[in-house]
Amino acid sequence: MRNIGVISLLWMASTLFASGQFIKFGPDKTVQLVITHSPQFGLNVKRVAFGKPGGSCESEASELVDRMILPDFQQNQMDVIERQALDQIMAEHNFNQTSYADASSAAELGRILGPSALIMVTVSSCRAEQSALFNDQRNFLNNNVTRTFISKTRYSFEGSVRIVDLTTGKVLGSHNFESKPEKSNQSTQGQPEYPAVDELKDNALEAVKFQIHSMFFPYGNPVSLQFYDDKECDLKQVYEQYKNGDHDGALHLVDQSLQQCKSGSKKEKSLARAYYDAGVLHCLNKDYDVANDLFKSAMDGKGAEAVAVASQSCQQSKASAAQLKVYLDRLDQIPAPAAFVVQSASTVPPAPVKQPGANTQPQPSVGGATPTTSPGTPSAEDRLNKLDSLYKRGLLTKKEYDAKRAEILKDL
Repeated sequence: MRNIGVISLLWMASTLFASGQFIKFGPDKTVQLVITHSPQFGLNVKRVAFGKPGGSCESEASELVDRMILPDFQQNQMDVIERQALDQIMAEHNFNQTSYADASSAAELGRILGPSALIMVTVSSCRAEQSALFNDQRNFLNNNVTRTFISKTRYSFEGSVRIVDLTTGKVLGSHNFESKPEKSNQSTQGQPEYPAVDELKDNALEAVKFQIHSMFFPYGNPVSLQFYDDKECDLKQVYEQYKNGDHDGALHLVDQSLQQCKSGSKKEKSLARAYYDAGVLHCLNKDYDVANDLFKSAMDGKGAEAVAVASQSCQQSKASAAQLKVYLDRLDQIPAPAAFVVQSASTVPPAPVKQPGANTQPQPSVGGATPTTSPGTPSAEDRLNKLDSLYKRGLLTKKEYDAKRAEILKDL
């Protein structure tokens, strides 16, 4: 009799589970809202130099700068003084590495380089840890124990970034970074191989690269928002259109479907979800005020349980977009750095003999005549690459991207 009761309870639970009454499942679909943020530390110059990487993990610090940080600065249209050129300047002016911390020496270096910032990267920890573990699970029906062997690798990467204003010699700030990725292999047949240290190290470098990127450049924070793909009010068709890349078409369709739902006799739940989905798509299109009104209408009804989270995320996106605009406007006011040259004293050419009537103009130089950088107006290719980068990070709408791209191509 007792067994029959247990079987009956199991049957009822399985029936409720299958019908969806026992566990309430949420919406099937999600869309990504990328909230763009201003950099945590905004530079007031467009030229940077990297000091010698240091710390107890000097080689790893050099790898981080050369592989990750320096290319990122170049891709974001910063004029980067190569370390070799900086070392040459330091040597010619009798600076040593400790001079980086000296305000007067830093200001003298700024006089040579022009308005610029010095960035110093230090890595204090770069160690791998490997652990052999096991986990026992007992089967209470037959009392057998199954042992799972675990081989875990963890990589710890920690350090700091220091920024010095070479115009004044003042330290502008110091920021710490860290990443500690780990990975495990499991087996019931004996101790498996450890996950590769190099893979975990690369993961750590990528994570730190993003942390440092967010210090100096705008960055995106993706947020997943629920999307109701009900058949009612054509929401399923709207989602399919958006998922297939026709964002403008999906926005037009959801507005059209919402009007039809409002004029019809749709259930309160369906109408609330139509308001909600329309609000989400308008938020993604940066129509923040329209989205806010739609979310309020969704809250007035019942059925769009995710509206509070989506509305809050959309408000955050609006505030971040306003802050980002202020930052970009200020960045546009910073003049491009003037060209400078560096040369070795041994390669200084003799002064030219001035011919009668000749109009000779002195050429700007710092210690010699071997140019290392001569930034000028960005090429069309550079401008297109920057435009693509801004669009991929969600800083531009599709319409703004297309208009700007056409403008650049027109100048060719």
